[in-house]
Amino acid sequence: MAQTPRTGFTLSIYSALAAAVLCGPQAAGGAGQEPRRPNIVLIVSDDQGYGDSTAFWDTDLQTPTIDGIARNGVRFTRFRVNPLCAPTRAAFMTGLYSLEAGMWRGPGAGDRAEPAGGWPENARRVRDNIVMLPQLLKGAGYATGMFGKWHLGEDPKNVPNARGFDEFVGFLGGAHPYRLGRNSRILHNGKPLDATGQHTTDLFADRAIAFIKANKARPFFCYLPFNAVHGPLRSPGRDADSGKPEWLSFYEKRGVPQPRRDYCAVMTHADGRIGDVLRTLDDLDLESSTLVVFVSDNGGILHSYPSNNGPLRGGKGGTFEGGIRVPAAMQWPGVIPPGTVSDAGAAAFDIFSTILDAAGVAVPQSNGDYPVHGVSLLPHLRSGAKVELPDRYLFWDLYGQCGASHGPWKLVGEISNHHGHFGPAADEAEETEFALYNLDRDPGEKDDLSARFPDIYQDLKTRHLQWLRSFATPGASKDAAATKDSPAVKKAKREQRWARRKKGRAQGRSKWRR
Repeated sequence: MAQTPRTGFTLSIYSALAAAVLCGPQAAGGAGQEPRRPNIVLIVSDDQGYGDSTAFWDTDLQTPTIDGIARNGVRFTRFRVNPLCAPTRAAFMTGLYSLEAGMWRGPGAGDRAEPAGGWPENARRVRDNIVMLPQLLKGAGYATGMFGKWHLGEDPKNVPNARGFDEFVGFLGGAHPYRLGRNSRILHNGKPLDATGQHTTDLFADRAIAFIKANKARPFFCYLPFNAVHGPLRSPGRDADSGKPEWLSFYEKRGVPQPRRDYCAVMTHADGRIGDVLRTLDDLDLESSTLVVFVSDNGGILHSYPSNNGPLRGGKGGTFEGGIRVPAAMQWPGVIPPGTVSDAGAAAFDIFSTILDAAGVAVPQSNGDYPVHGVSLLPHLRSGAKVELPDRYLFWDLYGQCGASHGPWKLVGEISNHHGHFGPAADEAEETEFALYNLDRDPGEKDDLSARFPDIYQDLKTRHLQWLRSFATPGASKDAAATKDSPAVKKAKREQRWARRKKGRAQGRSKWRR
């Protein structure tokens, strides 16, 4: 069902910020009377497919550390995100759908400085009246550090230090070479950092470890979004490795050919550095007081690099499960029972609410002009996944790649790239036939059931249209269409795109681990 926008930003968000300060450690009523807040470590991999972890699929890509997080806590088998980097990160940081936050796709080159006439309605940036997760945690007394890929804007109001991070080492855009030279775009708190000769994975992990050590005596939020395993990597068009020879040797000995070898080497090294972060927590006796969250930002990319999305159809950029269902695991000793497996439909914006709940910070009812959709997963996790999540519908749009789900049912469709004009997008979607799948019986989304279950199809379709229209500029209609193609041309283009995507279905390499 379409959500009704709310305008109680000042009341809800700033009340939450005030409550965070009043309820923080300094207001506990005296030293030793209350335990300090838990630490939070949020680790994000980049473009890692569902089949690119041995915790989720019988694959050649070894991820022993991620597997350990899953064994020590919970492994999610239906964790959904957005099919692109920046929209997912916006949901993590705001508790909103990415369209509500303003990040309907990645930031554009024209979104680095506010135009003279103000930001247009379809600007690809997080809106000014939205507060991000690190801002709320900082208000609660947390030390906040980020080390890696930001991809949530380069305008002055949306860089990491302006959005609540005390310490930032990383890059602002969507991609960066792994091997750093003098022309790298690595920043330290807004200023260029010369990290010549280093590898981004090692730089980010080392800085995260240093941050944890420096803040061991106070609660901290450490955000570690690696650029692994995003390109540039070895590919048919790039005869160069991003992994180091000693990393590649491991997979060469196992018979993994190029370019998959480079892909696996880069991801397994990131997994190893995650292990170094976890060992640091253990060495500092912080493991039991730290919630560790691991998640990929979207499914593996299929047309450029040899990703593996296991049994799932499609990949990055699309709303089939291969684009939105990702590896996700959490651990918190003494809180999350080890070995928990969750089949619940958790989603990207739940990370926002879960982290705030774990930190003892009130989850705001709204953020900006919209209700916070993320729910805390902690009751579900504490129960060993026995307490169910609230019944809800979930929606997706990535400039024309559409999706909706409820329970086992999933709606998938494609319309023209609407360039952020949602009124015309909804008009076109209304005239476009989508497909319906039952994911319990058909996780690979092969059997379209729309004709057999018209009521379910219509329910999901109607709700998705209402959701799209909630972002429309008043008065927008077909007459103000974002594209000039006729309906017949649009239909032909859709059919061509669907035919291309059929060729790009992810091929499962072995048994699917539920």
